[in-house]
Amino acid sequence: MSTNWDALISGEQCPVCDLIRLEKQEDEHMIRICDLTISRLYLAKNQFVEGYCVVICHRHVIEPYELSREERAAYFDDVALVADVLQRVFYADKMNYNILGNVIPHLHTHILPHYFTDSAPNRPIDPASGEVFLTINEYDERIKLIFDHIQLAQK
Repeated sequence: MSTNWDALISGEQCPVCDLIRLEKQEDEHMIRICDLTISRLYLAKNQFVEGYCVVICHRHVIEPYELSREERAAYFDDVALVADVLQRVFYADKMNYNILGNVIPHLHTHILPHYFTDSAPNRPIDPASGEVFLTINEYDERIKLIFDHIQLAQK
């Protein structure tokens, strides 16, 4: 475990770095939406939480404090932009943000629209507590909807 963990920490064997560097459109968990200022936005394939997305820093860092002030501001501006778009597109009651990195130590933020009518109205919802997978067309529609709103918000 420690050898693998060390390789993950260093970025030497980081699957997220591979995803970014190789310009992959998707992996087993998510589909690329677009690049932002200092990050890349993905739609989670499991849409148990409607609109669930992940913002991934382009550069291999583990913690936000490893970014320069300018990079950190840009990263959190990216996160805020995505959250604002998701709230407006999916009419969420509240946005939830998870910055964990316990499995893959590469800075990324899970952004989960929260609804007071969902399965955990007064606490954080676990997106893994259910599975909702869309058709290819439904993924394409959802990605286009989010992308179009991001483009509008950036004007």
